[in-house]
Amino acid sequence: MKIQNKLLLGFLVIIAISTPNAVIGFLKVENSISKIETNMESSLKELKTVSSLNELAVLTRYYDEVLTQAARNYAFTEDKKWSDLYYDCEPKLDNIIKEATTIGTDEEKSFFQKINLANLRLVELEHDSIDLVKAGKSSEAIAILEGQEYWENKRIYKAALEDYAGSKGLDFDQLFDVSTTNLDDSVSSMKNVLTEAESVLYFGIPAILGTAAMLSYVIARSISRPISALKDATDQISKGNYDLTLPTNRNDEIGELSKRFESMVNSFKSSLETERQLIIAQERLKTEKFTAIGELAARMAHDLRNPLSVIKNICQIMNIQNPTKDEKTKNNFVRMENAIQRMSHQIDDVLNFIKMTPLDRKILSLKDTIAKSLEDLEIPQNISINMPKNDEKANFDEQKIRTVFTNVILNAIQAMEGHGTISIKITGRTKFANVEITDSGPGIREEDTAKIFDPLFTTRQTGTGLGLSTCKNIVEQHKGSISVKNNPTTFTIMLPRL
Repeated sequence: MKIQNKLLLGFLVIIAISTPNAVIGFLKVENSISKIETNMESSLKELKTVSSLNELAVLTRYYDEVLTQAARNYAFTEDKKWSDLYYDCEPKLDNIIKEATTIGTDEEKSFFQKINLANLRLVELEHDSIDLVKAGKSSEAIAILEGQEYWENKRIYKAALEDYAGSKGLDFDQLFDVSTTNLDDSVSSMKNVLTEAESVLYFGIPAILGTAAMLSYVIARSISRPISALKDATDQISKGNYDLTLPTNRNDEIGELSKRFESMVNSFKSSLETERQLIIAQERLKTEKFTAIGELAARMAHDLRNPLSVIKNICQIMNIQNPTKDEKTKNNFVRMENAIQRMSHQIDDVLNFIKMTPLDRKILSLKDTIAKSLEDLEIPQNISINMPKNDEKANFDEQKIRTVFTNVILNAIQAMEGHGTISIKITGRTKFANVEITDSGPGIREEDTAKIFDPLFTTRQTGTGLGLSTCKNIVEQHKGSISVKNNPTTFTIMLPRL
């Protein structure tokens, strides 16, 4: 039987059993509900009449205490929030007292008229106190609030409230405790009705609950077991075990789901194996490619470095031997030196990328290492460097990390094309120290940010594409990380402290 049909049959059985009991109980309650409503409405109306003046008395007491505390706090602290609270609550208290003087008996009105007179004088004194505080005379303001006249009116105020409470046969702190005899009667009547309804439904509810429990168990059992088997299968698949056999002999939706799930697992296993073989082939090809490129590049870099050093030395000697050369010759020497320096830097990029020497790690200052890295560079006149204000220490190989800082800062200089600002910031965490290098250049294209650390990737015609890849290798050798983001262009280098 389909799951949908099982659930529908269970609901129909429960409805068939519960409907007669529900109809009988409803008719019984309906017969008594009108009487309860009438009694309850009458009781609530009477309660509202009795408690109206009591509520006003309680509010009068409450707002009087608020005004007293607000005036005193303002006098002692000169904090404006207390004067604002005072002016916000004063009209509320005035309206409450005036309303109380218009309702009730003459005796009740006389109590609130005394309160009104005392309140008017208290308000005058509290206003005088607030004005003195505003004038910078806090001591005089406190003297008013501590004065005999002020506390005499407070005594009259409290005595009137106590007299009112006494006229009701209540304590001063029990003004809300009013007679609820009629309400108790209504509640008792409601309890009787509910007891009668309970007796009607006494036998129906256990039958409904028992039938529902039995049907729920049978239906749940028929659904939960195969679903539990599917759950166990997904747990095994998440752990990498794809050799599973699922129960597919059911003729309902779960049986169909099991068949499709098993087919999906087989397809996934086949695709995973194909993808794994493809990744292995790609990695092997990539490794072979970089090995061949590395060996060739290393030989070429080594063969170029020696003659390049000879050319550099000859250029320096010629420059020293001809101190009185003309402007054109001077420019030619500068161009030669720049070309030699650029070629040397590219050769260093190749050699740094290829060789992976052991780390000579020490606990060193990041700020000092950045300063030494800047000494290795020729900073153009129109580029300013903002050094970090603070410092952090980390555990790293100084020469290798200087290579990282030099490469990143040199890239920033080249990106800004001769003018701009480079800002360097150092931040510390529990286990790592971060160095952020930000430049004011045009930024990196979004499609290039994911490839910027790949070997041989460059956006410049004169670059080798190995500088940032070398940086990534060095930082990861330190168990750290390097990342980049735009707006503005910021390289973040994270190095472990230990």
